[in-house]
Amino acid sequence: MIGRRGIRWGLVGCCVLVGLTGSCVSTSKSPPSPTAGTGGAGAGGLSSGELDDFYHLPQGSEHMWLAVLRALPSIESLEGRVAGFQSFLDNPQRFGLLPNPANREGLPVGLALVPAHKERPYAKVGFTCSACHVAEFHYRGGKVRVDGAPSLLSLEGFNREGAQVVQRTLSDQKLLMEFLLRLSEHLPYPSAGGSEDARLQAAYPDTDLTPDGNASAREKLAREVARYFQFQAVQAQAAGLAPSEPRKEPPSPEQARELARLQEAECAKEDPATVYTQPLPPNLPLVEYLHEVSRKQVRTVPDAIRLLRGHLLYLTRLGPLTKCATAGGPGRTDAFGVARALLFPTKRVRLNAPVSFPSLWEFRSEPWLHWDGNSNSIMQRNIGQALGVGALIDFNNYDSSVLPLNLARLEELSGRMVAPKWPADVFGPLDRTRVARGEPLFAEHCGTCHLSGHSRVVPVEEVGTDDIRARTFAQKVDGWTFPKALGELLEKVEERAFAREGLAPEQIRRMEPEGVEWLGPGGYVARPLAGVWATAPYLHNGSLPTLWALLQPVSERPRRFLVGLQEFDPGQVGYVFQASGGPTEPGFGSLPTGERVFVFDVEKTGNRNTGHEYGARLTREQKLDLLEYLKSL
Repeated sequence: MIGRRGIRWGLVGCCVLVGLTGSCVSTSKSPPSPTAGTGGAGAGGLSSGELDDFYHLPQGSEHMWLAVLRALPSIESLEGRVAGFQSFLDNPQRFGLLPNPANREGLPVGLALVPAHKERPYAKVGFTCSACHVAEFHYRGGKVRVDGAPSLLSLEGFNREGAQVVQRTLSDQKLLMEFLLRLSEHLPYPSAGGSEDARLQAAYPDTDLTPDGNASAREKLAREVARYFQFQAVQAQAAGLAPSEPRKEPPSPEQARELARLQEAECAKEDPATVYTQPLPPNLPLVEYLHEVSRKQVRTVPDAIRLLRGHLLYLTRLGPLTKCATAGGPGRTDAFGVARALLFPTKRVRLNAPVSFPSLWEFRSEPWLHWDGNSNSIMQRNIGQALGVGALIDFNNYDSSVLPLNLARLEELSGRMVAPKWPADVFGPLDRTRVARGEPLFAEHCGTCHLSGHSRVVPVEEVGTDDIRARTFAQKVDGWTFPKALGELLEKVEERAFAREGLAPEQIRRMEPEGVEWLGPGGYVARPLAGVWATAPYLHNGSLPTLWALLQPVSERPRRFLVGLQEFDPGQVGYVFQASGGPTEPGFGSLPTGERVFVFDVEKTGNRNTGHEYGARLTREQKLDLLEYLKSL
């Protein structure tokens, strides 16, 4: 097959195909019981069981051990910014994950759970589609949750912090000891009497931790940890490596800015759409990762350490791809760029085309998916999304761990979502006089493209928005366009998955109608704008924080703004994007309140907020009228 030989098993990067319209269509069997707060789920809402499926149903991409994530510290805990121990899974809001108090395991919206069972006594978790497609808006103490709206999930933040805390844990004897002690509390072996000695022996039964007259179980565990570090030192010496140096202080803000400037200058020398023909450095030992993280049991202390190393390999697997990347930040990812780099490593392009997660409510009536209308297959799109968040694939025979029946269930639930109405009880009522005046303005300046049931791809030359996504998407892969090569791979994975599940031909026809196509249209789709108030930030690359900003000429649009705050601005229609005392340099930072934010910079490759100046010459009052009408859609 095209450029895929030599790799037995692999993982496609996290949310590779997320950020693409049309997630997880069948009709409901009976009217569901209403559930409060399910905004975009339709007039009746989703029942509690249906909502639980949408929030947490596995797709076959669950890879991380729940026990490991609970035993790992957060970066705030490691650096003493919180009192006591804070687990990596505590406060998931820092990654843009929304809490779900109804979940028995305490998992946030968008984390799927594969429970422990007899053959594999460890629960595993991974991302599912709702991580990217449920939003929550705050305003003056009120909250509005909208299912199907684009979230503020930061996959980069999750992966980066996870890799950082695992690396530091593996590099520090005290931290590793503390991790192993906590891990013993979450491993599923019963401990006789509940004492620490009994718990440690039960957690690591094939390591001699039996207390004796000279040492307790904890002391014997400490010896095992010391032995591991001694072994690492011997291995490093044998390989001719220098002894590990003490951790250096991070660069000062001035040094960090200078390093970033030099890196940007180097990356600016090449075309953003350059296709790299050299293979990636051989530092993605995915086979080792799969062996360690897919193990069925932890029997010894070395097992647990190797398991932790396996998680590190997973979380750092995208490192070689990000040298000249444009950071996505909350609510964005360069989905197809990552897919291309990992599936076709000698034909990869720079990761500089992050796009926003779109809404779900229009996909059922729209034949073409994604920002550029590049496919009409919902099932193949969803298989790609499952691969994108960690499902396994065998490149020799295209067998995978994706679960097509679960994907069909998620598709059914998503297909029942409708555009949310303006929440007047929280944001305040609409000005009906302005709405009436705004309707003809919409017809004149917006309606030509954004007609219901009349989506079309607008060429980038016409709309004038950032063209990097359109330019890079259709770059060649060994004589094929990337969409054709991707479609071919997904079709083979789909066929194998259907066969593995034993699906009958009539079931397959319902899931995948004939005539599947993958295209590179060279533009972006103008879709209906129902519920547009709940889809900030705007444009395909999220380069405008509010609808008010979108109605301004390019010269008056924000150049840098914050992303990540859930506070809503009903006047400008979008998230609040300014805060006193906030960071000003591009990238991730924190507010004085501790909230994590991202500084969006339109000067970065793929981030331009040019074009789409429809309505920009209207008067201020006309713009307010048009804005009020947009809120009413």
